Amino acid sequence: MKNKKANLLILLVAIILVLYFTLKDNFSDVVEKLKEANILIFILAILIFLISLFFKAASFKNFINEYHCKYSFKNSYLLTLIGQFLNGITPFSSGGQPFQVYLLKKQGVRITDSTNVMIKDFIAFQMALIIMGIFAILFNFKFNIISNESALSWLIFVGFGINIIVLLFLFFLSCAKKTGKKLVNSFLNFLFKFKFMVKFKEKKEKLLLSLDHFYETSATIKNGKLRLFNGIIYNLIHLVLLYLIPMIIFMALGDYNVTPLESVVATSFVMLIGNFIPIPGATGGIEYSFIKFFGCFSSGALLSGAMLLWRFVTYFLPMVIGAVVLVFKREVKQK
Repeated sequence: MKNKKANLLILLVAIILVLYFTLKDNFSDVVEKLKEANILIFILAILIFLISLFFKAASFKNFINEYHCKYSFKNSYLLTLIGQFLNGITPFSSGGQPFQVYLLKKQGVRITDSTNVMIKDFIAFQMALIIMGIFAILFNFKFNIISNESALSWLIFVGFGINIIVLLFLFFLSCAKKTGKKLVNSFLNFLFKFKFMVKFKEKKEKLLLSLDHFYETSATIKNGKLRLFNGIIYNLIHLVLLYLIPMIIFMALGDYNVTPLESVVATSFVMLIGNFIPIPGATGGIEYSFIKFFGCFSSGALLSGAMLLWRFVTYFLPMVIGAVVLVFKREVKQK
């Protein structure tokens, strides 16, 4: 409970700071831009986001059907929405998966099976994220869409490198079971030498048990490559739609100059950086990144207004929807 309150407090402070620095110089101009927004195009941006979650839910269902063939797409979509809320209020988007495992257990899915589903879905998403990152870097190198002189350019490669390292580490663990277990065990023993980590020592067995679940998952992945491929495709479609939303937001504000390619490349860079910001929702860093990268195509009140609408569509609105679903659909019954 204390952690949740701390996360919410950090999130609230970060949001206040973001709004202050975004609006302090041109508050009235930004408000005027938002008033002039085309409501129908703005609603289209919301619909595109909800459709993108359709493919995220399809990836989830793709993996869960391996263990629970009658699991409905409706429940997959509801769990995806709940994940949007819980990931949004926790650092590194880490809160959604554990609760989704809990809900799946309430729906009759074994914890070991649901844990395997989460791991596979995470791997598929990471691979899709890296593919989109490679696409964005190569196209930017070819067409110089985002200036290499941007202050955040080096962070693109840091974010891309972190995602690559995470994925390579997962593959290393899956291919070298004994060595991987020894490394994890040695690392945990090293951590527990520090006084502030001693209180977590009792969780060591749970961590090692989670590692065993991972090995079980990696074994099934090797025998289910088509399912993994499908998961990657679903996540790629999800990301492409998600990355096109800024373009639609700019259109809603009357700016038709941002092309689909520019929107995909710039948003890909924003997300690569946002992935390693430890504040819930990457709040602060992700807004700053948006302003910097999309500042290559726009400026002033228009840019600030686009950033605020983009964050509303892709972060705050799904958090609200996810919270409502969590409250009213907590005991979703499997058909």
